Amino acid sequence: MNYFDKLPTITYNNYLVKNILARARLSDKVRASKTSFLPYEIEEGDRIDLLSNMYYDDPGYTWLVWLTNNHVDPFYDQPLDYNDFIDFVVQKYGSYELAARKIYYYRNNWYDNTSVSISTQAFNALSNSTQKYYEPVLNNTLQVVKYVRKRQDDKVLTNKVISFDISSVSGTFTVGEEVRTDASNYAFVTAANSSVLTCQHVTGTISSTITGQESQATATVGTVTTITESLAAVEPLFWSPVTYYDHELELNEAKKAIKLLDVRFKSQAEEDLRRIMKTR
Repeated sequence: MNYFDKLPTITYNNYLVKNILARARLSDKVRASKTSFLPYEIEEGDRIDLLSNMYYDDPGYTWLVWLTNNHVDPFYDQPLDYNDFIDFVVQKYGSYELAARKIYYYRNNWYDNTSVSISTQAFNALSNSTQKYYEPVLNNTLQVVKYVRKRQDDKVLTNKVISFDISSVSGTFTVGEEVRTDASNYAFVTAANSSVLTCQHVTGTISSTITGQESQATATVGTVTTITESLAAVEPLFWSPVTYYDHELELNEAKKAIKLLDVRFKSQAEEDLRRIMKTR
């Protein structure tokens, strides 16, 4: 069944044309039934027309897959394959390297430590501020046998915000760019003028001479002042930076989990589409 065949016909500039702005959706009755849908994980190389043919025995039901998942853009609403994803990142951020280095936020890193446990003695030796990152594991007599990282999906916008005086400036620093003393000591500019820089996402120590990685501006660093610090700065072992590349990759991966309308409801969906798209 071709979706566009069901679009209403309208008169536009004295021509009969299909109204491509018309929209449809699944009926409330179908959406309310949890048994109406089947989970599906899109894999690299999958095509929606082939998926439609595999499940509905007709490649013309790609519209039903899009409709079921509220997809409007048949390209960007679907997960991109590796090459398309890298092209998207480069187009959006300028280069893969920039996207993979620029920090978006900081996240509690329990997910990297699910196999790590500590003894009750080690837990008791921790400070009160770090004990909160752990939870007890009990045996069958309800005694604590060890502690593991607590699964908390917390995040903070940045670990630290600093400002520092600069002198001997050559060039102009730009907001958003990375400034570094060396590859291990860097931060990202939030405000800049000829005498002061304000930065966030601070790694290591900013000192001596700094260079802007995009502007190529250079300056000598003077007094450094900490404006704010978050838990990610005070307790850095429990937090990890999430880069723009990480963020985009997670969004793309999440798009792989879709649902398919059960084939039993295919005919009902067709009737709903005909009814909704009927020319009035």
